[in-house]
Amino acid sequence: MPTTRSPSTLNIQQTESHRLPSTLNRQLTTDNSYWEGLGFTMRILYVTPYVPSPIRVRPYNFIKSLAKRHSVTLVSIVQSDIDHMALPEMHEVCDRVKTINVSAYESLLNAGKGLLTRMPMQAAYTYVPRLMNTVDQELEDRSYDVLHVEHVRAAHYAAHIDSLPKIYDSVDCITLLLRQMLDSKRNPFSWLLTLEEWAKMRVYEGVISQQFSKVITTSETDREALEDLIWRRINKRLRTIEDGLKKKDNDATNVEEWRVTRWLIEMAQEHRLNSLMSGGSQVTVVPNGVDFERFQPMDGEPDPDTIVFSGKMSYYANACAVKQFYERVYPLVKAKKPKVKFRIVGYNPPANIRKLAADPSVTVTGYVDDIRPYIASSSVAVCPISVGVGIQNKVLEAMAMGKPVVCASIARRAIKATHGKELLCADSPEEIADAVINVLDRPELRKSLGENAVKFVRRNHNWDDMAVKLEEVYHQASDIFRRQRPAAA
Repeated sequence: MPTTRSPSTLNIQQTESHRLPSTLNRQLTTDNSYWEGLGFTMRILYVTPYVPSPIRVRPYNFIKSLAKRHSVTLVSIVQSDIDHMALPEMHEVCDRVKTINVSAYESLLNAGKGLLTRMPMQAAYTYVPRLMNTVDQELEDRSYDVLHVEHVRAAHYAAHIDSLPKIYDSVDCITLLLRQMLDSKRNPFSWLLTLEEWAKMRVYEGVISQQFSKVITTSETDREALEDLIWRRINKRLRTIEDGLKKKDNDATNVEEWRVTRWLIEMAQEHRLNSLMSGGSQVTVVPNGVDFERFQPMDGEPDPDTIVFSGKMSYYANACAVKQFYERVYPLVKAKKPKVKFRIVGYNPPANIRKLAADPSVTVTGYVDDIRPYIASSSVAVCPISVGVGIQNKVLEAMAMGKPVVCASIARRAIKATHGKELLCADSPEEIADAVINVLDRPELRKSLGENAVKFVRRNHNWDDMAVKLEEVYHQASDIFRRQRPAAA
């Protein structure tokens, strides 16, 4: 385990030409020009269960933005071809990259072992002691200001570390996603597996989140769900303590000891909760952004009557949405628009999605080097998900390219775009079909939705702006870490 180093406000490196103002200890700013002008650099250890890439947009873009101003070391698992292809760019962007090769067989074996433990399969899938040792060794060998961990699949690599401020990017509330999946599963065996995973995850997410100074997520809905899990664990622990004190109170000879113990526990708990909540909440929303250099309107007319769905197709919510759209919505559209075409663009589609390509009007691409031409050449993008958490990157990317989007309410929830102005929102098969047909039939509607969508995304979802919000969370985590040190000692 790494040795404990003396904490600083955020161990900010100073150039020889600048001195750190004393007031900065309590009033750290996240303005880009300020940081760049003074030359201050944070040393960030960034841990992920996969190599960041354009497919794993959140860590990929966070690291690219942070690396413009700070020193970033990446520690990551390498498993798939996508991981290997993404490594060269990470070596260019990051100061250091440390990787551990893990086979799919090893991960599946770990997930199977997880069935016999309290650890959810999602976490057990990437429980690799070699990577935990790598993180520990990195902290032994070098000094870092903040430790950033991505996803529940990597949280266990840092839960035991207490030598520096730690941030856990949950991305989504997985417990909330699993609860939605329980309502959509039809296969009894799959439903039982999901039930077990949900029962474990609702405890695990609350417990693991409390091991970090700050937690971030992509949407307000996920923030509320995670806060509920965290407070549920705190309240349960308080009830356990209270029950023990009540039993001790029955022994008259221990009344004074009971009073002192209760006072100490209440003081410690109050100190801890004040520290946790000093940033306003332990969980902070930092939404996803869009890479505007890549995703922007492209020249050329779209293919008439062409619908596109883009996204990682191995993700259950995406595969479920595509299947339901094809079975329930697409026939309604086709009845009015016989020449309509449906493109399904995304990595690793399951067998039931690949089978849809038997329909001549349907294209299933699988992995593509660049999804932009498929989006640009389509007339409308759809996101009819019925199961989902977090923020839908597919919606943001299509909007940034000036495409009219028809999405479900659950997909719009985290984006806050206006229905009828920046996108169209519909939920029932009939409503979705009507919205799609309306867009296909009205060029002026396609134009206005697309133009407004571009303005909205550029105004609200810039990755550099999101990185500034993340830097602010780093400073809050440092403050919480300093407040908690006396209690920990």
